[in-house]
Amino acid sequence: MKAAVPKPEKDKVKVALPNIGERHQVHIINPKSGRGEGAAVYAAVQKSAAETGAEIRTSEYAGHIEEIAAEVCAKNPFVHIISYGGDGTVNETVNGILKANAGRTASFSVVPVGSGNDFSKYVNDSGVFQKAELNKIDAVRVTCGENERYFVNMMNIGFDCNVVAEVASLKKLPFLHGSAAYIAGVAKTLIRKKTFRGKVTLEDVVIPDAPETVLPTEVFDQKILLTAAANSRYCGGGFCAAPLASLNDGRMDVLVIKNVTRLQFLTLVGAYRAGSYIDESGTMPPRFSRILTYRKCRKLTIEGPELYCLDGEVRPTALRPTDAQRVEAEVIPGALWYAAL
Repeated sequence: MKAAVPKPEKDKVKVALPNIGERHQVHIINPKSGRGEGAAVYAAVQKSAAETGAEIRTSEYAGHIEEIAAEVCAKNPFVHIISYGGDGTVNETVNGILKANAGRTASFSVVPVGSGNDFSKYVNDSGVFQKAELNKIDAVRVTCGENERYFVNMMNIGFDCNVVAEVASLKKLPFLHGSAAYIAGVAKTLIRKKTFRGKVTLEDVVIPDAPETVLPTEVFDQKILLTAAANSRYCGGGFCAAPLASLNDGRMDVLVIKNVTRLQFLTLVGAYRAGSYIDESGTMPPRFSRILTYRKCRKLTIEGPELYCLDGEVRPTALRPTDAQRVEAEVIPGALWYAAL
């Protein structure tokens, strides 16, 4: 995998760091990802690593990828990590790099062999980044009680979070995976449609169709069907939930969908999947703007939800009855180096 990589053009990326072809490379493979696809690539990676002197590590349990990433960064702050897996694997890799305080020096790539490859769909396949070239990307730090985590793709709260919990069980069925499992999860969750009373506070806010206006704060206190905070664009196996999101603009894209009827929700799903509910100028047709708010901000605080989901991992907001159901998310601009493959 350690192919010769041309130097980046100076006017595109200004980097005083070794490019990925000059770095020690560590391949981290999740053999259980993508219904065993991670194990299938292992032999090919072994051959490539033997030729290039790269290192191979395999994860053995939940959280192991994060531990491996932190360990190899501690040994070599300029390491390039290539992770094989889905969005959960990416999340562990990112948290390992940042746990080791190596975000300014280490770099990473992802090879999509997971059941959900939404981060890869944007960073590797959309053409947003030139292949094999180092690019700075933002991360989002999430604080809930004493817990602190980072994500680079998306945080979901409310309906979407409940869907993720359903999808985790549905993916065990042999005929459901990717977006099909997500659609089935949506249908199952919609039957039991559950909202929550939430207070969403945004800071340093940009309204997409009026980008010259920056609001210090904006508050939504209402019944909410779902909230999504996006650093990248896709979730749910290919749903373009945040079509205006950028990985290096210093802001996250936030969606707040009001409590709506099942019929109203069904009219939104197709456009939500395609990302066509909002255009490039930030304009939404009235049938969407009446029920959906889209903003860009640097910080989000949400009070009221029972659960939150980071890149496919569902977590409770309160571990004890006395804990506040409160989640904070803040963008860390340029927190990581990424190279598209």
